[in-house]
Amino acid sequence: MSHKLLDITPTPEVLVALTRTPITEIDALSELIDNAVDSFYAARIAGTPSAVQQVLVEIPGASEVNRGEGLVRVRDTGPGLTEEQIADAMRAGYSNKNHYDTLGLFGMGFNIATGKLGQVTRVISARTENDYAIQVTLDIPHLQRAGTFTVEAEQVSKPPQMTHGTVVEVRGWWPDGDANSRFIKRLAQIPKSTVRERLGRRYATLLRGELGSPVLLSVNGDNCRAYEHCTWSESRFVDHQKYGKVPARFSFDEAVDRSRRCLKDATEFGSGDSCPRCGGRESREVVQRVRGWVGIQRFDDANDYGIDLIRNGRAIREAEKPAFFEFADEVTGKLEREYPIDQQYGRIVGEIHLDQVPVDFQKQNFQRATAEWQAAIRFLRGGSLLPNKWADGEPNNSPVSRLFQGYRKVRSFGRGDMYMGQYSKAKGKAERISREVEREYYQRFLSREPGYYDDMKWWELVESANEPPLDELLACPACASQNTKGAEACIGCGHVFEGKSCRNSECDAVIVRSAISCQRCGTSQVVKVLMPWHCAFCDTDNEAGAEHCATCGSLKDSPHPASDEALSYGAEPEPGLGVQNLSVILANGKSSDPLDISVFSVQRPITADWGRDPVPLVTFPKSGYLVIYINLTHQVFSETSLYPQYLIATEAAQYVYSLHPYLRSRPGHTVAVLTSELLKQGWGDDVDENADTVRSTIKELFTAIIEKVQNSPWAEDFYRELDDAQQRAMAEAMIKSGVDLAQLGHMKSTGSYLRYCDRETLAAFFKFRPQDWFDGQVWQDTWPQESDMGPVVTAKMRHELQVKYLRCLEDAASYLRYEQPERLIVVRARAAAEFLADKLSS
Repeated sequence: MSHKLLDITPTPEVLVALTRTPITEIDALSELIDNAVDSFYAARIAGTPSAVQQVLVEIPGASEVNRGEGLVRVRDTGPGLTEEQIADAMRAGYSNKNHYDTLGLFGMGFNIATGKLGQVTRVISARTENDYAIQVTLDIPHLQRAGTFTVEAEQVSKPPQMTHGTVVEVRGWWPDGDANSRFIKRLAQIPKSTVRERLGRRYATLLRGELGSPVLLSVNGDNCRAYEHCTWSESRFVDHQKYGKVPARFSFDEAVDRSRRCLKDATEFGSGDSCPRCGGRESREVVQRVRGWVGIQRFDDANDYGIDLIRNGRAIREAEKPAFFEFADEVTGKLEREYPIDQQYGRIVGEIHLDQVPVDFQKQNFQRATAEWQAAIRFLRGGSLLPNKWADGEPNNSPVSRLFQGYRKVRSFGRGDMYMGQYSKAKGKAERISREVEREYYQRFLSREPGYYDDMKWWELVESANEPPLDELLACPACASQNTKGAEACIGCGHVFEGKSCRNSECDAVIVRSAISCQRCGTSQVVKVLMPWHCAFCDTDNEAGAEHCATCGSLKDSPHPASDEALSYGAEPEPGLGVQNLSVILANGKSSDPLDISVFSVQRPITADWGRDPVPLVTFPKSGYLVIYINLTHQVFSETSLYPQYLIATEAAQYVYSLHPYLRSRPGHTVAVLTSELLKQGWGDDVDENADTVRSTIKELFTAIIEKVQNSPWAEDFYRELDDAQQRAMAEAMIKSGVDLAQLGHMKSTGSYLRYCDRETLAAFFKFRPQDWFDGQVWQDTWPQESDMGPVVTAKMRHELQVKYLRCLEDAASYLRYEQPERLIVVRARAAAEFLADKLSS
């Protein structure tokens, strides 16, 4: 039988096919930068490190590209390449780099990157020991026409001021109609500052010099600045009731696995002496280390959070979220988001080096099915972050989980949840600092201002959040005595702050506005000419001489109690409810003019019309902005759980609607539509009614309740009250959790069986012995005693207290049965959960 060898050398069309590989413009630049970084590593290994590790990137402008001109150039100050090394770099699929210490891994990145950018690539490389440079040009159309992979290496003069290093130049843009014709155009259109920012984050570790001497990377002459996370220092912490002291940052350098791997293809050797894949015998022991840190950002954000995953100095994944904040349900296998679920914004960030975890050939992701990836994730985040999914006695103490337990919510501003805040007199507690202040502080962090770059100034707003501010005192200009705000005259010297002239023309005294007679001359300050007057409040015409309105009792000449003038006196600003530069898209597709809304709280009812119930707020349109006075103690807020932001957004919507009467016939130009858009743009993160968030809150509430009641001496008696359905549900929950039912007898006596009862059963336990839940046992409230108020009053108060708590418990428990609850049910359950959570004893 004869044998014949077949030539299966690929044609140059393979290079064209590689250029169709989908990568981003920044990825293409990164491939060329990676080769430069690897040359620095090779120089260090050879014992001749580069004195200056510099990579200079040049990108053409959009107008140059449109004219078919310009080039992309990447130059480095590495040791330079030999002819053979240049040939290897250009040979598709070839790589002699080990799989652990370098960035270029697969031998195709160079061809893909340069081919995506343009048709012609020129490489010039010089070495110190040579008096010449090597120049190689790869012209893809020429190779296609010639049908060969052969390219010529020329010896040329070294470029000026280049003793060693490599230059890669790409030009000859793909013509219109080619699949790659838009690639270079998109790159040229990206602002150069954006390119520097993107590269500054991708190579931050190298730019900071964390792996040796810093790498200097510039784009069109301006240096890239290493990205820095704005995090709290390791000395900051929260004191969690259940999890103790949780620092704001965890640093680690942990060996999670070790194995012997082939140097050529990274295959594990196993028990043999050669690689089971390629047969090679060169290997090294690879210690898989996971090093870096995870921490808490000083502000939360809807998108700007997550963990950077880095391999040999290059960020492969920036702000990675699914790997750390999603978890596959053990039953359904469906991915469920675990963070953030209590609100829309997150603040867990970090930088983690996974140098031994393999990546895909485009270096856009790690290979997540590998044992290396699984070992790293087990160490970093463990299993589920949610305590109700942990097995008994097996808490998740991974770094990410500990941060999650300590910082998952931002509700208690100040030291409680470690978030900047300010004290609100109207609410009697801290509220979050405005987003404008956060943005200002972050810009000052980026400018590296002392106190803002470190967290000292940020921390001041954490520590002072729950401290009521001192009442403002007015200094007398005459004697410097301190006077209370609103004083008409100085208590020290009698100086009049805001007075009026005496009505006696012969007296030049200035007296306080409320004076009815002059202290100097005794002249009455009451106007003698009496005229009928009209009440601004109830529209009653009163007789001359009447000092008070005959209908409503208002003082003569006093302003309407719901007027801007009357409400402004003593009103307190509410920056957390106001917004700046609020704008929405109108029905005609145009943006509304920016609108500022200033909100002030008042401590008394706002009565807009005589004889009618008080209203929650009133609005006064000004030139380009609204002034709103709101009574946060109004029953609409306390009894219905309605957010003040809803009513403020409605007022703003009515104002915007009235400014555009010509749109009233357009579909979508209604107060309701405008309200929803304004609410989303101005207060979206403050009024989230997410059903999953409420569900998580309720589960956590009942977990806390169980911790407090499971040791109750009445738990064993209550077990006898359980019906068949309740006992069956409890047994199923125990089996599902892996609990031996033989332990039930012991669990009845200790009360630990309550952990496996459904929430309605826990509500029934409260109804069984409510008196054991108060006085700090579960709730802060005191259980009424007959010795304090007598048997009749005590019985009535006990009944009211029990009914109030029982209804809230039942509302919260029943909510968990709904898969897709209606909004009103969500609101009611949230209100019940918030009430109960606020009442929990510490």
